[in-house]
Amino acid sequence: MKAIKRSLRAFTLIELLVVISIIAILASLAIPAVTGALTRGQMTGTLNNARQLVIASQTVALDAYTTGDTNIAGWPGSNSFNKWANDLTNAGISVPDLRKMLSAPGKIADTNFSATSAAFNVYGVIDSDPGDMIFITTANWDAENPATPTGEPFQDKGFIVFRKGGDGGIYRAAQATNTGAFFGNTNVKAKIK
Repeated sequence: MKAIKRSLRAFTLIELLVVISIIAILASLAIPAVTGALTRGQMTGTLNNARQLVIASQTVALDAYTTGDTNIAGWPGSNSFNKWANDLTNAGISVPDLRKMLSAPGKIADTNFSATSAAFNVYGVIDSDPGDMIFITTANWDAENPATPTGEPFQDKGFIVFRKGGDGGIYRAAQATNTGAFFGNTNVKAKIK
């Protein structure tokens, strides 16, 4: 009988380097897409937090209106950011939950609820303001000075806007100065601090 010869062929070093370089090129092409998807996912979570803050403010404002309690005000009005946040905690939102709602990636709210540590700008809307008045935006965009978004939480990748009536959305940086077309009412109150 004849002996069967088996030959083992392995990759050469050149072939291995070519395969590794192809994988590296494909990975480098995928990284921006993955990063963009991660940022959009984070913005969606922050949009949800903003919606919860709007609903909580509406609920507290309704409670204050129906009970006649002048010690609380769900809408910030001329109050400070800290007073508005404390009204929400007095209405039943726990401090850790409110701190989580006021935070976003890269911008964690402190336990004192200062406006500078929050991931949002809150504007001094009151009960009599229309529903399309801008109520809350991410801290990287200012409705009073709508230039290109900068800073935390999302740099120039985009920003979030919510109105008093409860509608909001995620906007691209290019939409920052086109407030009339995208946000309806461009009259905003001053930010509360």
